[in-house]
Amino acid sequence: MNYHVLKHLSKAQICVAAVFVATAAMLAANTFFGPIFYTNRTASAPRGIYLAVPGQLSYGDYAIVASPASIPDIHIQQGDLLLKKAAAFPGDTYEMTASRLAVNGRVYPVYHLPYLPTQPAGSYAVPEGTILFLNDPVISLDSRYFGPIPQANIKKKVVLLVNYDAIHSYF
Repeated sequence: MNYHVLKHLSKAQICVAAVFVATAAMLAANTFFGPIFYTNRTASAPRGIYLAVPGQLSYGDYAIVASPASIPDIHIQQGDLLLKKAAAFPGDTYEMTASRLAVNGRVYPVYHLPYLPTQPAGSYAVPEGTILFLNDPVISLDSRYFGPIPQANIKKKVVLLVNYDAIHSYF
């Protein structure tokens, strides 16, 4: 390869070429091996490309989760894949009020919109066979509205591979 040509390319051109090659590689890998790469373009979790990894979920890990319910007003169907962060496991306790969910020293606000599911107020223990998923942004469709998610809905543990926001801040 003529490396003299590379010296004349801008950072943006090199980045675009790298993204193109990476996207082609991800599509090929997903085609031959099944879904191992996932993208997140929403603000409910870090935007970027995630890689499926083996292993048990721990506190703070991200997972691909099938939505346990449909919410037609925001175009979510039961079974749609969502990226969520594990916040509590069986036996952990949490408190639900009309305005917040509190668990493990963290408080997550709850918004009341007519189309969102609601959870009854009270103190609860996360049941066996479920995990409480709560993303950091204040507006996230997660266990604040669905309650604990059955482990059957958990598809894959994932880790952030490429952070779009970090790339964007580079330019």
